[in-house]
Amino acid sequence: MERFSSNGEKQNNYLIEMNSMEYKKVLSAGFIGTSAMTIFSYLVSELMSDNFREPEIQTTLIKNLLPTAKQYAPYLAWSLHYSIGFSFVFIYVILCDYNKLKPNIKSGMFLGAVTGIVAIIGWYFTLKIHPDSSIIDLKYFFILLFFAQIVFGIFAMIGYILVKKLTDNVDRK
Repeated sequence: MERFSSNGEKQNNYLIEMNSMEYKKVLSAGFIGTSAMTIFSYLVSELMSDNFREPEIQTTLIKNLLPTAKQYAPYLAWSLHYSIGFSFVFIYVILCDYNKLKPNIKSGMFLGAVTGIVAIIGWYFTLKIHPDSSIIDLKYFFILLFFAQIVFGIFAMIGYILVKKLTDNVDRK
């Protein structure tokens, strides 16, 4: 989807040009994808009797890094968790809105796998520089994280498709 200014020049700054419907796509798809991924991580944690719950791991890392902020750590962790999800979905929405990817389950799986690799790299370096990175088994956490991100990608894409259909129906009326 190309965007043009009032004088006909092509716009390249997607963030400035986003309208309320596009923000709804990001927020809705981000919430759906992040929530589905989180539920998946919680279920696998229960099944494996281990803690692969990203927000809880983030809470522990924040508490260890900022002892004076212990009472706020869960809020910070959950905010960070969803903010990262919204950031990934923002990229997904740009790719779909600019017709670089067709919004479907297959592209959700692909984006989830790519996001999984990015997430693993991000977690690896986060844990590498953190003073107490021994709180999780990295091998199993990274395997779970990869599949959790595929769940994220699929459900984020489902959320995008649903909101797009709803907004397209509103635009037609």
